[in-house]
Amino acid sequence: MTMQIGDMRIDALIDGEAAIPRDGFYLGDPPPGDTEWKPFTKYLDPCTGQLINTIGSYLIRYDDKVVLHDAGMGPDPSLPPFTGGGLRSALWALDVSPLDITDIIYSHLHIDHIGWTSVGGKPYFPNATLRIDRRDWDHYSPADYQLEDWEIGITIPEQDLVSIRFAPALDRIELFEGSQELLPGIAAMEASGHTPGHSVLELNSRGERGLLIGDLVHSHGELMGGWDFAVSNQHEKAMEAIDRFRGLIYDEKLPFAAAHFPGMKWGRLVKNGTGSGIAYETI
Repeated sequence: MTMQIGDMRIDALIDGEAAIPRDGFYLGDPPPGDTEWKPFTKYLDPCTGQLINTIGSYLIRYDDKVVLHDAGMGPDPSLPPFTGGGLRSALWALDVSPLDITDIIYSHLHIDHIGWTSVGGKPYFPNATLRIDRRDWDHYSPADYQLEDWEIGITIPEQDLVSIRFAPALDRIELFEGSQELLPGIAAMEASGHTPGHSVLELNSRGERGLLIGDLVHSHGELMGGWDFAVSNQHEKAMEAIDRFRGLIYDEKLPFAAAHFPGMKWGRLVKNGTGSGIAYETI
């Protein structure tokens, strides 16, 4: 999947996926059930009924920049429900070498977004500057970081902890905080809540704009229905960020892509068929 925003070419790089039972993924009393899921069943696996979260990165190329947004699951994915390992093949399919990457901008530092940062104790993208929100770095990077309950079953600490993944590349890290321009035409936008320093990226070139929204949401129902994701770090802030960006995307007719929508496709928000409310439309 390729998107063009002005002079920027953005390619989706699929690394793997997570197949997750939809029940238990969201909070609420009651949580979303059959009625709430009905408009979004086409995004569920028709065989198993599971929610499919694609995992990968977005490659942004313009001028002399070759930028990755997030770093996938890595070559040694931890435990179910995650699979991974396809990112380097996805890069080479575009004739891009890991040595070509100039920058990696992390939406946040969860396990499925940092996996290719280092491999076998070496930086996998040795020429890249690693750009991370300071709040996420301060939260996840201490060597004594205590895994949250949801992380314990899917994490192998000796390879997956932030302190381990980033150790070979500490000299490549540049920290930022909140909303600010990171590179010409690429700005971080404050979107904390899912994690302490979660960011959305705004891409701006030749008067055209688009958003890479990371883990702002993990499903179409979460975006459209305002569902409360079970493992957000700060639930109220996460819900506020969803509301804010939903309005921005709709009001300004912005194309956007999420980190985990199936196939990592781009879409937009439009009026629904009845003329009231909004709906998601794939581009």
